[in-house]
Amino acid sequence: MAQKTKCAEHVGRTLARILSYFKPWWFLFGMVLLTAVMTGLSNLFGTYLSGQVTDDILNAMKANRVAGVITDQDEIYSLLRFDLIRLGILYFVGVFSALFHNEVMVVLTQKVLFKIRAQLMDKIQTLPIAYFDTHTHGDIMSTFTNDVDTLLAALNDALANIVLSFTNMIGTIVFLFVINVPLSLIVFFFLLLMILFLVLNARVSQRYYFESQQALAEVNAVVEEDVAGTKVIKAFDHEEAGFAKFDNANRKWQKASESAFFHTQVNVPFFVSLSYLNFSISTVAGIIALCTGWAGPFTFGDLTSYLMFTRNACQPFNYFTQHLNSILAATAGAERIFKLLDEKPEVNEGKITLVHNEGANEKDPFGKRYSWSIPQKDGTTITKPVEGVIEFKDVHFSYVKGKEILKGISFEVYPGKKIAFVGSTGAGKTTIISLLARFYPIDSGSITYDGIPIEEIQLESLRRAISMVTQDTHLFTGTIEDNIRYVRRHSTDAEVEEAAKHSHADSFIRRSPQGYKTMLYDDGANLSEGQRQLLGLTRATLNQPPVLILDEATSNIDTRSELLIQQGLAELMKKRTVIVIAHRLSTIRDADEILVLDHGVVIERGSQDELLSHKGPYYDLYTGKTELA
Repeated sequence: MAQKTKCAEHVGRTLARILSYFKPWWFLFGMVLLTAVMTGLSNLFGTYLSGQVTDDILNAMKANRVAGVITDQDEIYSLLRFDLIRLGILYFVGVFSALFHNEVMVVLTQKVLFKIRAQLMDKIQTLPIAYFDTHTHGDIMSTFTNDVDTLLAALNDALANIVLSFTNMIGTIVFLFVINVPLSLIVFFFLLLMILFLVLNARVSQRYYFESQQALAEVNAVVEEDVAGTKVIKAFDHEEAGFAKFDNANRKWQKASESAFFHTQVNVPFFVSLSYLNFSISTVAGIIALCTGWAGPFTFGDLTSYLMFTRNACQPFNYFTQHLNSILAATAGAERIFKLLDEKPEVNEGKITLVHNEGANEKDPFGKRYSWSIPQKDGTTITKPVEGVIEFKDVHFSYVKGKEILKGISFEVYPGKKIAFVGSTGAGKTTIISLLARFYPIDSGSITYDGIPIEEIQLESLRRAISMVTQDTHLFTGTIEDNIRYVRRHSTDAEVEEAAKHSHADSFIRRSPQGYKTMLYDDGANLSEGQRQLLGLTRATLNQPPVLILDEATSNIDTRSELLIQQGLAELMKKRTVIVIAHRLSTIRDADEILVLDHGVVIERGSQDELLSHKGPYYDLYTGKTELA
């Protein structure tokens, strides 16, 4: 409840932040607001002058009647000519202003939304992995689509019209007081009632609109998850349970939307009823004032203008009510947009970067093509060869404070060496490589790359110097060769094919409909799991980094293919630092050191022969006697 109240209280601040996006185009935006005001003023002055025209005609006819002269048609046209010209100019300015602010506002809105979408995408690229661990993909996509769309509707249609309505409302009150003060107080009283109801009702509506946007995001999250998991849902006959989950989220959205629209739509009958009551009372009071003079000097032309202003006094409220849905939904959507934009990005304060060595042959190993550029306190810079020495020293880490996942992990691995981690699910194996890539900050201890604390290395450079092949290979929409080339955009076709041959992916690629030009869609849904993983290995082969991480990289590949891949990777692993995480113990038999993890603690370490001779936990795991808990 506190969060909902807070959202309602910050509507003004949210609107101010939305308007700040128009700053680069302040002149055009100012012209939009100015022409919206001019549209309102044209209508107001036109209404006021209509009463004066009536008085001019009546006064002329009265004077002629006193003089005994009959007022003919030509004389009336002569009297009206100047007034009609003034009215024509006024309404022409109003029409032109309306066209201008509507057309220009469409252009400015698209510019603003283009900037917001770019900021959102840029923010997504800088957010830490932890953010995606706690937010569903559907919720994030809802911000990009639904929340931005609601903002589009409000900016396109409502913003300039609010200014127009406000101008009409203030102008109407001013002209009513100019015409007759006592009679204007009647209208002013009813306007105060409308304003009070509008403000109070808008507070409640904003809260429900925020709930509606949140519920919509939840619906999108459920749909996105179910569509992605369609095969699993059907395989386990989970359709009814999946629909029940969606139905629950859909009903929440329905309930919140009903409440939001009810509180918004109730404005219309309330304002209409008050406007009819206001007009009736004002008409009777105006006629009595004209006949008796109780309200002071009051002409028939004044009565005409007064009744027209009285009738139009409620239109700004009705007009505003028509746009209230989009306004309130937009502020709720904007708060979600700004909440994402205000998320803290990954900490990237490292000053050490990778630099390309001049004259290096692109076919040379990574370590010969790049060096570390290390800034010094005196302003100079020194370079250091990239070797690939990784060291963990007493590393502690927890995803949730107070619940440690890793407890004092220490190890070293050098170029040409292969270290492997084994252990049950949840032991902390994958967490180790996530920390090396700085997906998460460590609680204590240190991790160094070539003796440099990884916190001092820029994220881009650190991750560029590491190649990671995970169990789940993500493929982008595009050709097979584009997906392989993802790690090195400038790679030639020959280099791509050579990498595919090393990883034994070349065979299945050439059997594909268009070979390396075959298009992949929906995360490579037209490939098998094993083929997807082969492409992940091909990427690593193409990049040739000094540090290679294989996180159960052959889990989806049959044994025969795995043997072929291991032969291909043997050349790739030479003179490189290799970290392997595997459940298949056959893949780590040649590891220089194996670390057995259990609940974040290294309980045993050594080569496979050493561990088997100790007949400890690894021996039990290897022989199948027990499994680590």
